[in-house]
Amino acid sequence: MIRVLLLIGILAAAMWFGPMLVNNAGYIKIIVAGTVFETTLLGLSLLILALIAVTWFIGIVLRKLLRLQHISFNFFRWRRQRKAQQAYELGLQAYAKQQWKLASQHLAKACHDDFMLEEKRLFAAYAAFYAGDINQANSYIAALSAESNSTLFVQADLLLQQDQAAQACVLLRDKVTADTEDKGLGQLYLYALQQAGQWQQLLQVVPLAIKQQWFDKDKWRQQRFDIYPAAISQLSQQQRFDENADYWLNLPAKERKSTAANVGRAWAMAQSGQNEAAEKLLVSQLQLDELPLVLPYLRKIPLGKSVLKLRKQAQHWLRDHASNGYVYALLAYLAEQEGEPQQAEIAWHKARQYEPRLG
Repeated sequence: MIRVLLLIGILAAAMWFGPMLVNNAGYIKIIVAGTVFETTLLGLSLLILALIAVTWFIGIVLRKLLRLQHISFNFFRWRRQRKAQQAYELGLQAYAKQQWKLASQHLAKACHDDFMLEEKRLFAAYAAFYAGDINQANSYIAALSAESNSTLFVQADLLLQQDQAAQACVLLRDKVTADTEDKGLGQLYLYALQQAGQWQQLLQVVPLAIKQQWFDKDKWRQQRFDIYPAAISQLSQQQRFDENADYWLNLPAKERKSTAANVGRAWAMAQSGQNEAAEKLLVSQLQLDELPLVLPYLRKIPLGKSVLKLRKQAQHWLRDHASNGYVYALLAYLAEQEGEPQQAEIAWHKARQYEPRLG
């Protein structure tokens, strides 16, 4: 609208002043550092127009040569780009503050300019989703490049956040292969398989995750406990866990013999009523430095009163580590298994005192 009004204004001015300039050429004299420049008003006007045209042409050449596609010498386009850039900055600030509705509004304006458009749409999709506008989020995703890993990631991630893990697995299954270089996509696939309870498929993917190093050493240590205890116990309950199956034998020996895998075996034993065997296996595998990782899964294992050896182990640790909150948390669990709620509460109080994160 502004362009139309400005064009009308220019045409009106040309119709009004044009005949005047032709019939009254005028005279202009400019003296700069002893140099005299003389011309008519019409001539000066034509010279200014010529300079503008040359500047415009040079700008096009520079943009082509230097690939400065996001820089515009057009006033209106520059103004639009500037407003979009400001909206992008405000949108990111609101996004960081988790002000989702405000972030969505600003990022929608930012998408009016095509500079970094894919990135803007990614942020806009998440902002719209968190603001509760799923349809708008899907529209941003639909506008993204279909072959991009980023597009695939946000599609699967939003499905997971809507408790549609099985659909996310279907989306990622054919994309996460031996040639996949996007570690984030691989990590998301593992998480989707966990959420969907597709444990056998998850175990089949583990060698690929190790080979491609989707996780660093410390994070993979945690991942073992996110994978093996639940996978083994769940598959055992379904009578589908087989240590002679390819999905298990294809795992590195280090994985099959890990503490996490043995916690899974103990969990499966306890679920089938083999409490003493489960306790024996746990005592042989538990290490004090791994207790923070083991404890969340250990507390799910129904040992009943078969906890005497574990209690002795915990008391032995306390001799040299009297302020270790995780050992007290272990004692609280053992007291619960033995039906001693008061002792459990005392141990939990000690655990929270020394390790507030146990809350």
